[in-house]
Amino acid sequence: METRKLQEVGGGTFTVSIPKGWAKRHGFEVGMELRLYTHRDGSILVRSSAADVDRLDEATIEIDADGGPEAVRRAVRTAHAVGFEIIRLRRAEAFSDADRRAARSAVRGLVGTNVFSESDAEITIRHLLDTSSVSVRQSVVQLRYAVVSLLRDATEALVDAADARSRVRDRADEARRSAEMVTRHFSRSLVSHAELDALGVSRPDLFAYHATARRLEAVADQAVRIAGAGEKLSEPLADESAADVRAVADDVALAVDDAVTAVLDGDGAATRWARERCDDAAEGIESIDGRLYDGAVPGPASAAVALSDALVRLDRATDCARSIAQTAAGAEVRDENVDH
Repeated sequence: METRKLQEVGGGTFTVSIPKGWAKRHGFEVGMELRLYTHRDGSILVRSSAADVDRLDEATIEIDADGGPEAVRRAVRTAHAVGFEIIRLRRAEAFSDADRRAARSAVRGLVGTNVFSESDAEITIRHLLDTSSVSVRQSVVQLRYAVVSLLRDATEALVDAADARSRVRDRADEARRSAEMVTRHFSRSLVSHAELDALGVSRPDLFAYHATARRLEAVADQAVRIAGAGEKLSEPLADESAADVRAVADDVALAVDDAVTAVLDGDGAATRWARERCDDAAEGIESIDGRLYDGAVPGPASAAVALSDALVRLDRATDCARSIAQTAAGAEVRDENVDH
């Protein structure tokens, strides 16, 4: 690292010299017009080209003719997650009807995105949501409420042997869309300081929101699988088993809720509560699993299989809650020490 002194020249203008070798290596010349970008974190970016956010204006993706509709879906979701505003899908030959349906289906699963135009060999997709209108924090808040509710509803579907997987999956898809929107803005921030300014968050906070959203998305996926386990049951779980599973699921839901609160509010107490809830959930899972192994759980074999599957899913959801709590704990340590 080199240091330079801030100097004052005529008219009250401040200047800082740039190392000559560095300037030559990067194509800077005397008289060149430079662009200065000030950012909310107190930094100044000096560039010789257009604003850095323009680098994410457009992506063109060539789709292999052998890839089929799945290749189209993957291309749309990947380019959207990276953060491109316009996505052009091209193919040497005409897209099939199935390919076009896949593109439209992928777009419906993304927030603020539409198919802009289509021709035989090109499909153009445009993201329409302005970053300044987005609140990543609020997205995580809403995602927390949705996922906690989803986990509890999926557990009720399990203990009641209800056919609710389709309904739970639809709600989980809504949660996935919110999580992917957070991922999109996080990815854009890796390229663009302007993205951070438009979002109005710091880079560390955005990273924490992104990590939290991804874990919440994973919990939603586990909820779908818990509801799916309920479909294997011909009758509701026995009262004792139902009560035990409800207690574990409630501990997991509360752990998720507390962990996300810790991330959003920097609440150290919430971090501790989340970890304690995770420990309680782990103990409950181990207890039920032990009784299953000993054959002490009442009901047919199908109930034991469904219950065992649900316990695996609850255990994975518990791991997600621990991970969110760890994200909060890391942020707390950083905030307490970085200024010192």
